[in-house]
Amino acid sequence: MDNRREVVKTIVGRKTCPDRMGLYEHYWQDTQQSWEEHDGLPAGIDLTAHFDYDLREIEGSWFRSESLVDQEEVLEETDETRVVRNGWGATTRAWKNKAGTPEHLAFELTSEDIWRKKYREPLLSLDTRRFGDLDKLRKNYTDAMAEDRFAMYNNVTIFEQMRASIGDVAMLEAMYLNPDWIRDYCDVMTNHTIMHLEYLFREVGVPDGVWMYEDMGYTQAPFISPDLQRDLILPFHKRLGDFIHSYNIPWIMHSCGKIRPFLPAIREAGVDCLQVLEAKAGQDVREFAGAVDNSMAFMGNLNILAFETNDFSRLADEIVPKLKDISQKKIPFVFHSDHSIPKTVRLDTYRHALDLYHEHGRY
Repeated sequence: MDNRREVVKTIVGRKTCPDRMGLYEHYWQDTQQSWEEHDGLPAGIDLTAHFDYDLREIEGSWFRSESLVDQEEVLEETDETRVVRNGWGATTRAWKNKAGTPEHLAFELTSEDIWRKKYREPLLSLDTRRFGDLDKLRKNYTDAMAEDRFAMYNNVTIFEQMRASIGDVAMLEAMYLNPDWIRDYCDVMTNHTIMHLEYLFREVGVPDGVWMYEDMGYTQAPFISPDLQRDLILPFHKRLGDFIHSYNIPWIMHSCGKIRPFLPAIREAGVDCLQVLEAKAGQDVREFAGAVDNSMAFMGNLNILAFETNDFSRLADEIVPKLKDISQKKIPFVFHSDHSIPKTVRLDTYRHALDLYHEHGRY
């Protein structure tokens, strides 16, 4: 099967296996520049086209979900970092010139009272300012849908939204001490996401699928218990999934950390493809697939630590046995690292990983 879009629709949408596994990848922000400067990658190329990936996230489809869309204040700036207070009242410090996750400094939204007085009301109605340049998005959508690739809108959903707005500590405390607030937050934010996705579907177009980021785990354990996740999170994941499926398109959930205990609920929510299955968290795509009897697709699980050795033999030891088992067991699968490619991975190493995929990634 040569049609890239159809390959992904078969794997992710129908959960069956075409002639080959799918192919996709993500990168840290400074990886491409490093490859250009040190490894001879041509400057400014489109990596999706260059490596012939099967999927593309449509640029500009990520709408802003902070409550106060016009509130963003730079509090401090140096040559290396910038401290910003955003539309959630959350203060973060981020690197300006290198990749890294933002440092969480402070959160204003730490109680139900603050939520109801300041942040809840603006989320109840559609606000087209959240989309940015819609004309540019329409062009990006048209271009992406004209390609032979599976084109997706992307964003975050409720667990990520809570962590970004309430902060990990206050969020986890509230889940146990004030679960009704968490339910209200999740209800409002799920409706907010659906409302704005519906606008995009109507005013821009329906994509091939939707990609949602939803990190729910530490390296060694989930953030919360499976029972609590099922009580507070699953109903809203299912509502979002039902909405996406009403357009006859699948959704892909990215979730970092050890999230294996949540797999039954993720499946119940209607997630079509689960990504990224961190091997570093002791997870194995073959075990995941067996637990759901191949009724979901999976993407990832190739340990980035093996890539970072830049040792072709160790890389093969990580990739080849998994691909052989995935092929033999007919697991619907998209080839991807278990997170994303940092600049410590040399371009030749990544190209060798792709060679292994092309050699062993057939069913």
